[in-house]
Formats: sequence, C-alpha cells, structure tokens
Amino acid sequence: MTQIMRIITFRYFSLFFLYLILGQISAQNKNKVEILGAQNFEYLKLGNKNISKLIGNVQLKQQNTLMFCDSSLIFESENVVEAFNNVKINHNDSVTILGDYLYYDGNTKKALIKGNVRMVDKQMELTTDQLDYDLANQFGYYATGGKIVSKENTLTSNIGYYYARKNEFFFKKKVLLTNPDYVMQSDTLLYNTLNKTAYFFGSTQISSDKDKILCENGWYNTQNDQSQFSKNAIIFTDRKMLEADSLYYDKRAKIGKAYRRIHVYDSVQKIHLYGDRGISNGKTKITYVNGNSYALKLMEKMDSLFLFSDTLLVAERTLSQKQLFKAYHQVRIYKSDMQAICDSLVYIQDDSLMQLFKKPIMWNGVNQITADTILFYINNGKLDSFNLLKDALIVSKEKGAHYNQIKGRDMAGAMDSSMLKELKVFGNGQSIFYAKEDSVNYIGVNVVDCSEMNFEFKNGQINKATFISSPDATLHPLDALKPEELRLKGFKWFEHLRPKRF
Repeated sequence: MTQIMRIITFRYFSLFFLYLILGQISAQNKNKVEILGAQNFEYLKLGNKNISKLIGNVQLKQQNTLMFCDSSLIFESENVVEAFNNVKINHNDSVTILGDYLYYDGNTKKALIKGNVRMVDKQMELTTDQLDYDLANQFGYYATGGKIVSKENTLTSNIGYYYARKNEFFFKKKVLLTNPDYVMQSDTLLYNTLNKTAYFFGSTQISSDKDKILCENGWYNTQNDQSQFSKNAIIFTDRKMLEADSLYYDKRAKIGKAYRRIHVYDSVQKIHLYGDRGISNGKTKITYVNGNSYALKLMEKMDSLFLFSDTLLVAERTLSQKQLFKAYHQVRIYKSDMQAICDSLVYIQDDSLMQLFKKPIMWNGVNQITADTILFYINNGKLDSFNLLKDALIVSKEKGAHYNQIKGRDMAGAMDSSMLKELKVFGNGQSIFYAKEDSVNYIGVNVVDCSEMNFEFKNGQINKATFISSPDATLHPLDALKPEELRLKGFKWFEHLRPKRF
C-alpha cells in the first residue's frame, strides 16, 4: 500500500472512529446531540471549550429530533449547536422548521431560527424572519412579523405564538386573516387550526362582499360561518345595520340574533328599530325586535314618525321589495301632526297604508278619532287620508264641557297640510256641534240624525255641513239640553292617553 493510500485510510478510519466514540457517548447521555454524519470534521479547542466543526451535509440528532445543515459548530460541554445555511429541523415527524441559521440548546431543547424561516406541520405553513421554538413543549414564538397559510386561510401579524399540542395560534398587533369569502382584521386573535375557530379581543372587523362586522370581543368559526360578537358589536348586511351588546350571526343561514340595546337600521327605507331582543332572518327577510321596542321612520324635512310597542316585525315583500311593518301590544305612535294608540298595527309600504286594530285612537290636531279599525294613508311623509271602519266617532273639544261630535257606521276623511279637510259619514250618521256667532260667542248646539253626512273643515274646525237622506236636525240653545243629551253613544274623552312626545 502506498503512503498516500495509508494516509487516506487513516483519516477515514479516524473520522469513523470519532463518530463511533461520539455515538457511544451520546448513547450514554440521551440529552446529548448526536452526530449522524458530515463530509468534513474538525475538532477544535478554544480555551477550555471543546468544539466540533462539521462541514457538508451535516446530520444531527437528539432523541426524536433530526437536524440538517451545510455546516455547524457543536459546543460539547454546553450541549449547544450552531448551524448555518439550509438549516432543517424535523421534530417527531410532525413539525418541520427551515431557516438560514440555528442556535440550539440541547439541554432545554429550545431553538432560535433566523433568516427565511419556514415552519410546516399538517395544518399550515408559517414564514417569518426569526422564530423561537421550544421543541420539548412544542411552543413557537415570533416578534418580527409572520405569515401563516393553511388550506383556506392566510394570516399575518406582527407577533405570534404557536402551541402545537393545542393546535392554537395567538396573534397580536395588525392581525389580518384572509379567506376566499371574507377578510378579518383584529388587534388580538386566537386561532385554532383544528376547529377552525378564531377568538378575537380588541377592535375587530370582518368584511365580505355583502357583510361587514365590527366588534371588540367574540369568536368566528371559519368552517361553518357561525359567530358571536360583543362589545360595540355591529353587523352591516343587505343595506341594513344591526348593533347590540351581544350578537350571534350564522352567515350561511343568514340569521342574526341580538341581545340588549338593539338598534336595527334600514338605509333604504330609512327605518330605525330599537329593543332588548331581536332576530333577523336574511332568507325570509323578516326581522323581529321586542322588549322596550320602538321604531323611528324618517320622513321628509325630519318630521319623523316614532312607534312604540312590545314587539316589532319588519318583512320585505318579495315582488315589490317594499316592506310590511307590524307592531303589536301597547302600540303608541307619535308624529308632530298625528298621534295614535292601539293594540296592533300593520303598515304596508306599497300602499303607504297604516292599519290600527283593537281599540285604536288617533289624534289629529284638535280631533280625537276612534273606530273599530282605523286606516290612514301617508303621502310624502304627511297624513293624507283615512278610513274609519265600524263605530266611527270623531270628537273635538270646545270650551268647558262642550264637545263637537260626529258619529257613524263608517267614515272617510281627507287631509290638507295634515289638517282635516273633508269628512264623509256612511250609515247611522249623528252629529253634535256647536254653532258660533264668532270665535267667542255661541249661537247654540246643532243635534243631527242623518244616515249620510258630509263635512268640510277650515283650520281643523267644521266650516260646512251637508246632510243627505232626510236629516233630523235641531238647533238648541246651549242650556236647553241635559249634559247626557250632549254626548253621543260611545263618547269618551281620551286626552290623557294621547302621546305628547316620542
């Protein structure tokens, strides 16, 4: 054998022998980092430190963790590894980490990876500039900004924590989660990669093509599109806004539920709804609100209509896309030119028709209007006309205990500038009204029985009366009739029930 061959054989034998020795030492101490292979090996001594320098296809191992790189330094007494270029860590065949540089403490099993860092598991891939990872506890941390890509979601943040055993990420500062169907922005976010649920804390916004959600606390399941929101929670969807102390929203079913301090706003119809509890169904286009509920309908020149009741319902009519509005139990209406109370109400937007049922009372100026059912029409935000069905009675107060009264089976009235202009009485007509000499002095009181009657009004007062079909009319002196004779059947004065403000 030549001298050169003897030298080569000796070097390879020495390197193999060193690997064998190191392997035996590592076997004696399971916590020691093992050397599995390298193309070149140098043994250095720096002061009292023993350093192994490995170059080319370096392979290291500690228990169930494998490490690969182009070159590395192993500080034997400290059980510390520095690895350079094409660094790769494979932990327990579940997590793979790539980077340009690695500092690894074999005693604590904590790693610092820098430069083009990528961490991959079965659920996602993380990229960042620097990652601290605890292999023993499977916990990772970055503070230089990171990006996580899973099957359907992409998430970026300034700071992130990864708990592999829990399959959870915790993110802070400028958190952005992007999904094909929505975008979520938050200050703080906890995300579980198994149940696909994001839990957010602080100012949060979730946006899609048709929906936008704002809140400061809650959760969102990205798999089934169900969510819960609280603290200044607001949902914008289909030209509507829903806000409350607490909101639940099922995007697929298009159902939103709200609790406490509810506010619903329809930007097209200019309607506000308020209450303590509510539910909105986007498929049926029906919204319920109850518990201290009231509605505000914006009219022209800010002359709004306010409506109060136990329960409010708004439904969008399919063909016209106009709305059907219902209120029931203890209904109160306030508008500057009209007020009303009843047990239930229906407003059909197609016809601008509002229907009052069950002991309704309506006030217009000096007139109190009652009937079994009251229908009135709103045109350009003003009371335009009305119909009184069954047991109709209109009363206006004169001086003292004197009241003008018009009674009939049914009535129809027309308005001018929200004041009574014309009135027609159909069937069983009766009237009591006081004739005046001037604005102060009375001539007497007219008592009329007539099946059908027509009245014209000026400034809300009777100006002209026409009696049809053989009227029985008598003008009596003021003191000629007893008090009970000056009251038509069913007369009651309800001024104390009149809504005076919204």
